[in-house]
Amino acid sequence: MTLGPRVVFAGCAAALVGCAGNEPQPRIDAVDPAGAYTDRDIRLMLTGAGFVPSFRLDPVSGERVATMDGFSGQVSKGSHAALLTSFGWVSPTQISASLDVQDPDDLGVGPCDVEITDPRGNKAVLPAGFFALGRYTFAPDLTVTSPAAGDLYAPGSSIHGVVTATDGPPGHLVALRWTYTEPPSAQRAPVTGDCPSGLRSDRVDCAFDVIISPSLDPIMTVNLDIVALDDSQPPNQSSPVGVTINLSQRPTVSSVMPQAGGVAGGTNVVLRGSGFVAGSRVYFGTNLLVPDGGIVVDKETITGYTPANPFAAAVPVTVQSRLGFATWAYKFQYRLPPQIWSIAPSSGRQDEHTQVKVYGADFTETTIIYLGQTLAGAVSLESPSWIDGSEIDGVVPPGSGQAWVWAFDPANGWTRLPDQFSWIAP
Repeated sequence: MTLGPRVVFAGCAAALVGCAGNEPQPRIDAVDPAGAYTDRDIRLMLTGAGFVPSFRLDPVSGERVATMDGFSGQVSKGSHAALLTSFGWVSPTQISASLDVQDPDDLGVGPCDVEITDPRGNKAVLPAGFFALGRYTFAPDLTVTSPAAGDLYAPGSSIHGVVTATDGPPGHLVALRWTYTEPPSAQRAPVTGDCPSGLRSDRVDCAFDVIISPSLDPIMTVNLDIVALDDSQPPNQSSPVGVTINLSQRPTVSSVMPQAGGVAGGTNVVLRGSGFVAGSRVYFGTNLLVPDGGIVVDKETITGYTPANPFAAAVPVTVQSRLGFATWAYKFQYRLPPQIWSIAPSSGRQDEHTQVKVYGADFTETTIIYLGQTLAGAVSLESPSWIDGSEIDGVVPPGSGQAWVWAFDPANGWTRLPDQFSWIAP
């Protein structure tokens, strides 16, 4: 082996070798690493003294070039030995070499002697200089985050798998594999996937999706098996993790109460149906029920608050989950808040009740008219009479000063007209 970059020695190579008859004797003081598993490639660094390479003459330059071709060595335990190969020269006090173990069982587990011979036949031995750990026999660990135990899926839905494999040093993962199988009656071949396991990685995070055959009966089960392998020889295999997945019917939505609300959102709604599993999310149109798709109370109930909608419209209500999706047969009606245009008359005596008519739009039978500077401190119109969507009649009670007129609907929201009614002294 020729050293690189090339180390050139001139004359008697006095920096490394004394003149003839005064050559230093090699000595090994330490080995790094001092111990390792022997079922994989190991590069050792030997520290000591007197590590002198051999030389050859470069026919082009005429210079003497140092090489390590003449070095040999072994790591031994009793009658068993493994060769040191591919020597590399670092300095007169350091050289490196690869430990070539053909069979890890030869060295077994325990202290081993380290021996080298230089090109001049000089030997150095470090007794018990290396501790062989034998084969690395620890299997990788597997953690399956999804699907979780007890998760239900419907035929035709997608199983989302999330798996993590880890391997302690010096092990490195070389494979993380999953296999999905269905009952024989499905007549579907197993589906297998390999997760990318980066170069010499000790952790692999994997996510994958597989679709359940739509033709399966909801009372059936399907299986997911996961296994990880490391780079030991032979590879250590994790204990296979098997997940049995019970199938179920798709969700259904039988009712949504109330069936209408204001465009500002915030209407407290209750969905009734079936198949509402954990993680189910409700959409009003394209917007999620608040909070985070709704609260799953049980398999038949979801509650939450409607999201805002930019305009009055009827929107579909859909439940989505790992069991699939279900859409309510009807639609939720977003409505505008009641609009106030005017109040007539716009004034009345402070000490008398005043009959008035309030005009506007989008009045409902639940719309309430208030008078006051704030909605919280306002008084309501007495003896209200809903005429139609544009008129509500009633009586203003005695009062003083000026008042804003408010139109409030418990479901649809409110609007106001500033200083539209005045109480006048008699």
